[in-house]
Amino acid sequence: MTKQALVFLSNGCEETEAVTTIDLLTRAGIKVTYASITEDKIVQCSRGVTILTQKTFSEVSDIHFDAIILPGGLVGAENFRDSQQLIEKLKQAHQAGVIIAAICATPAMVFQHHNLFPNAYMTGYPSTKDAIKNWKSDRVYFDVQNRVITSQGPATSIDFALKIIEVLLDKKIAAEVAAQLVLPQGIESYQ
Repeated sequence: MTKQALVFLSNGCEETEAVTTIDLLTRAGIKVTYASITEDKIVQCSRGVTILTQKTFSEVSDIHFDAIILPGGLVGAENFRDSQQLIEKLKQAHQAGVIIAAICATPAMVFQHHNLFPNAYMTGYPSTKDAIKNWKSDRVYFDVQNRVITSQGPATSIDFALKIIEVLLDKKIAAEVAAQLVLPQGIESYQ
């Protein structure tokens, strides 16, 4: 059965983190849906890139996904934090055992702010270290017990996506996707 991932986007989200994740998961054969957290399908990202989402929040609110993913970007993370319907969706998904993943400012501004995973170990953008209770300095970190994947920023987007692939599918498929890329040193190639 094909795994399904939902990438939420909001105005001000970090485009590198969003597009890299969508692309690599798609390469792995994961069915990726990207949706706006509002009812407007047009999202203006942090550096001015405009993305036309496939769906709006209401179109995906009742659909089950194997993973829900939130890119970072300061304004995007603030918009995620302030979306009560998104917070409820994350809580329900977590209760159902769905993998929840976030990168950059989002782990601190959404997960910690709302105390969604009180005992989870997480990483995030380095300047958010003091806001994260159980900080890990890894480029990407998977807290197995809490089913939460976090990562640090735009340059760790590949690490982030490959870890999501490994967790949803397996290490072999993550290695196959990694082999298609020209990876810089420091990124786990799964070889």
